[in-house]
Amino acid sequence: MRPSRPYLIALGAFAALVAWIGLSVLWSTGPDLSWVAFDVAVLYLLVMVAVGLLPVGPRQIRLAVRGFALIVLVVSAYAFFGKVAPDVVTHAHLFARLRAPVGYWNVLAALVVMALPAYLVTASRRWRQPWVRGLAASAIVLLLLTYFFTFSRGGYVALGVALIVYFALATRRLSALVSLALPVVFTSAVLLQVRGLSTLFATTTDDPLRAVQGHQLAAWSIAALVLAGVAQVAVAFAERRWSLSPRQARVIGTVVIAVVVLVPLALGTSAMIRHGGVSWIADQYHAALTDTDYTNSVRRLTSLGTSGRIPWFREAIRGFSQHPLAGTGAGTFGITDELYRVTTFEAKHSHSQWLNVLTELGVVGFALFLVAVCGLLVAVFRHVGRVRDDPCRSLLAACQAAVAAFVVHLSIDWGWDMAAITLAFLLLAGVSASYVRDRRVMTAAAPHAPGPAASGLAPEVPAASIVRPASPSLSVRVLATSVVLFAVVGWALPYFAERATISAQDQLSRGQVEAAEADARRAASLDPLSIDPLLTLADVQAQQGDPDAAAATLQRAVQLQPHNYRPYYQMGTLFFESFHDEAAARAWYLRALELNPMHPGLRSALEGL
Repeated sequence: MRPSRPYLIALGAFAALVAWIGLSVLWSTGPDLSWVAFDVAVLYLLVMVAVGLLPVGPRQIRLAVRGFALIVLVVSAYAFFGKVAPDVVTHAHLFARLRAPVGYWNVLAALVVMALPAYLVTASRRWRQPWVRGLAASAIVLLLLTYFFTFSRGGYVALGVALIVYFALATRRLSALVSLALPVVFTSAVLLQVRGLSTLFATTTDDPLRAVQGHQLAAWSIAALVLAGVAQVAVAFAERRWSLSPRQARVIGTVVIAVVVLVPLALGTSAMIRHGGVSWIADQYHAALTDTDYTNSVRRLTSLGTSGRIPWFREAIRGFSQHPLAGTGAGTFGITDELYRVTTFEAKHSHSQWLNVLTELGVVGFALFLVAVCGLLVAVFRHVGRVRDDPCRSLLAACQAAVAAFVVHLSIDWGWDMAAITLAFLLLAGVSASYVRDRRVMTAAAPHAPGPAASGLAPEVPAASIVRPASPSLSVRVLATSVVLFAVVGWALPYFAERATISAQDQLSRGQVEAAEADARRAASLDPLSIDPLLTLADVQAQQGDPDAAAATLQRAVQLQPHNYRPYYQMGTLFFESFHDEAAARAWYLRALELNPMHPGLRSALEGL
């Protein structure tokens, strides 16, 4: 079945963007990085094509939403175990913030936000068995606890957007609001009870105390899970016994909204006054501009600092001003950061996908990315008023809320580069767009069928009137197979090259120089765009007592990536240690320092000459 016009526009723009990313290898400051970015973009494109072409009905949208929600619940449970059982699941020991198994706390928070509306759908459905609704409420408590311990401020922005979209588009808003309020109350009660347990909110090296306090959190959390489930079951039975008139529903809904909105607002105002009122706001404003607060403790939730984003935004804009048309090449913001950063802190992403695309791919890439994202949004949200009586309306609203939350999140973070969350976004966006398209086609094909509001079911369409998708032609299948094989090879070669480079470095550290040389040369042949194998090979050649060969290898690295400071740095060290030529070493070091002015090792090396 043909995708809708907005989805086709998004698909065409993204396909052009993928081609532009691939072409950026030709002018990239880090061609190996651009190739990896191209591989990831091809994967995203394949998902967009596959999901956008599939027919989607109620069964498919239920499978997509519930499957995604279940996966996120499992991920959240594992992450939360790192907090309540740190003696068993040890991933949370480095930071107080939860980030496993996805590897980044803000992305974990965004995943929870994207899944939350799906559980609100289950918890608020009147015809659902009460025990199922109770389990959904317990799941929401687990999600909220995991979400809180990510200490993600950007997650609160995404959460606000997701809830606004969901409650604006879903049915049974009052029931959903109650189903959200109950878990929020019990989650807040848990956090109030454990607020004095310091290891839960800040980094510590006291493992035994962390374990004891984690077990205390576990006890309170289990109680909250049970009580939230019981309370939701009671609400379910009450809804079955008593039905509210529209006026009563509006009054109760207004009261619940007032409580949900005014209580946090009152608590926030009280906290602001306790912290100093207007002077505290001024301090937070200064922190947001200067970005000196990088804490990973719970204190960050009361800070308005952007954790380095403002300087990174400026770096991205500055990099764009130097390469406005084509950018510096996909995936190369790390090199731009080395050139323009004002601190020793390194960043590989500007933490805004819009600015990242602007600086790496120029105005051409930015325009294509803008059209692709906007096309997806239009395809997802079109005809929202025409499907309000659809029995799957709330599930569709959950998808739409997740899509909106992700788009907001990619604007303030680097989740786009993490396949786990971006693939989920593309899946939900494609399913939503296809469902809206197919629902409209089915409704148009059966204009006289009983309405869903009267029957409680989707309109039945005569089998003969349903357009069956044709089987793909041989050329389409050959093209799809070629693309898949290309993507596999594109991923495999850099991966095996990286493994060979690591093996060479390991062999060299153990004195096995010949084996290290073989691995380094193999890595260089597998990934001719990367300088890492060349830098390792130069180290091997220097240890073999052949500095001329090492210099020649490093010269190849310089020619391959002339805007990367690393080969210049290594060349300076080679000339100083092997050729004993301080003047040449100084010249190489100075060139490296031009490309990475804040590198502390370079300054120390120059001072040591």
